[in-house]
Amino acid sequence: VYPSVKFCFCATNDNTVRVSATNHFLIEMGYCPLVLELLAVFALTLYLLSKYGNWRKQSFVVSGATFLGWYMSFIIICVLPLDVVITFYNRCQLEKERISNTTSTSTGPAANISFECEPPTGYVPDDFLLSLWRIVYWSAQLMTWLILPLMQSYSTAGDFTSIGRMKTALVNNAIYYGIYLIIFILLVVYAVFKGIVINTEHLKVILVSASNTWGLLLLVGLLGYGLVEVPRQLWYTGRRDYRLNKVYFKLDQKVQEKNDAEDAYRDAFKEARSVLNAVKNDHIARSKAQMIVSKFDDSVVGTLFPSRSGADFATLTDADPILCTDDNYLIRFHQRSIEVIQNYNRANSQWATLMEEAMFHEDVEQAALTGQLSSTNVSSWDAVIPSNARYYWHVVLSRPLAKILGVLLASMTVFILISECTFFIVDPTISPAAILLQAAAQKFHYTSTQLVSFSLLTYICCCAYSTLFRLRIYKYYYLDSHGLTDDNSLLFSAALLCRLTPPICLNLLGLIHLDSHISHEKNHGVETQFTKLMGHLDLLPILAKGINIYLPLLILLFCALTYYKLGTRLLHAIGMDQFIDSDDVTMDAVSAGKALVQLERNKRGRREVRATRNPVERTERGAESGRSFGWKRRMEDEESAPFVEREEISFDPVPPPSSSITRGGSSLGPRQEHPNPRNIFDDM
Repeated sequence: VYPSVKFCFCATNDNTVRVSATNHFLIEMGYCPLVLELLAVFALTLYLLSKYGNWRKQSFVVSGATFLGWYMSFIIICVLPLDVVITFYNRCQLEKERISNTTSTSTGPAANISFECEPPTGYVPDDFLLSLWRIVYWSAQLMTWLILPLMQSYSTAGDFTSIGRMKTALVNNAIYYGIYLIIFILLVVYAVFKGIVINTEHLKVILVSASNTWGLLLLVGLLGYGLVEVPRQLWYTGRRDYRLNKVYFKLDQKVQEKNDAEDAYRDAFKEARSVLNAVKNDHIARSKAQMIVSKFDDSVVGTLFPSRSGADFATLTDADPILCTDDNYLIRFHQRSIEVIQNYNRANSQWATLMEEAMFHEDVEQAALTGQLSSTNVSSWDAVIPSNARYYWHVVLSRPLAKILGVLLASMTVFILISECTFFIVDPTISPAAILLQAAAQKFHYTSTQLVSFSLLTYICCCAYSTLFRLRIYKYYYLDSHGLTDDNSLLFSAALLCRLTPPICLNLLGLIHLDSHISHEKNHGVETQFTKLMGHLDLLPILAKGINIYLPLLILLFCALTYYKLGTRLLHAIGMDQFIDSDDVTMDAVSAGKALVQLERNKRGRREVRATRNPVERTERGAESGRSFGWKRRMEDEESAPFVEREEISFDPVPPPSSSITRGGSSLGPRQEHPNPRNIFDDM
């Protein structure tokens, strides 16, 4: 009757036939959850970009490229669980067809027995899902390997024109692209040597294999650190003095960096002023020097040079005019000025953040004794919360809940590590992740299957991304959560996310036995659309027999190194101070950081007292100036009056001087007037 209806004949326990229909309306409704997921990911990406970047000050191209890189990566994370659920549904459909073909030749009640495969929530056709994967994956790969590295070099170039910056970016990335081209050629030669026919599909698999192998190598280190450190930091958050002492330690380490950044900023600004003074007669060089000087913020210059007196610039050296007009020198100095300004902004932002955090934790410790939490050093979110609720959360509830959450995440870490070590064992299946998802899928609990796969993937990504977002490469890469991240760091993070996300997804598919070429499972049936796009990475024997299977086992080794803090202890032993409990050097740094916080509190206290006292002083000075205005005016009138008027009212008037000068009784002639001096030194 209805041409859009597909009928499935199913049998119940009493061998009665039940008919269920799935029409196009259900398929159309399946797009709604997918659209909502994409909108939620869009909002999350916007929030993170506003938190770590500043679109008002940064270039629109940089913000847009970073947004696309993050958005593509997050889409892969959110859509893959749906792909997993649809794969289990397709398996059910395949099994139903097999049973129907088997029972079609038989007679009796068994001929009518079948089982129902209900489509999961959010079901979309396979063709649509495969097209979505193609768009997202290849867009991410194009950005991470070509566009974003080029934009990184463009953002850090010191040229004064867009064409010059583009040339510099191409030159800087020529070696980068050349190395990857050589690696690709070597892989193609290796494939030909192994007897593999080179065609378009195989070239695509070689490209994907090279990209994912690079991502797996990086993922081993990031997960080895994050799987241990994320639960441990949550557990340490529940300790009373740990976080406060660690903030003290960071403040002591940061103060030297802050001072160095300020000195570098002063020197760069003085040099920029010297260059500007040296190129007064060269219009082209002067415009470039003015562009360099304009990079320095007036408010920062006013802070570092408060008096703006001649003593501040007394150390200015006379720059060589010939050198200052050289384009290469100006380009290098422009690039160095950009780096100095970025380092100064980053150091001051980190210093202010650590200082606010230290004061807040001190207030929490004081509230545990007094029963009242101060509202001075609270964030904008906490300011909206009532004081009683804020007290119970920060003082009473946060620490126990942090420990409970740390224990739960530690259990998740153990669960994932066991799965990583056993996912390639298929008969019998002993991987906990594979057992859990297969049990949920066999009972047609597609919602539970999707939640479990999403939870596993999200936790793995959180461990890897938290390490990535907390990673700091000296003066090259650092993500600041207060909107002061530089362009290079934003683009670098977007490139890393695009490279890491596909290997993470392939690793999850191996854990749950949905990649037959990794788990070597026979009679696999249907695979995910993501696997169809990526292809099987066992085309190259060197990858099939070692990297894709045994490389994840190295995560266990890195987890052990992180758990025993061997890297931290090694860095501490060679002179790079690290936060280690019960260490004398660490405790000295904690004491120094505590003293810095006390100095900052005293400074703010004096500023507040001065702010409350100044209005009263200004009022009193205004009243005194009003009373003394008449007296001052009379004094000014008297001082401005001519001296002759004072002589007229004198009681003993002096007789006027004679018009002639006498000496020895004889007149010397008329009195001569002294000529008016040209200046004060002539009269002297």
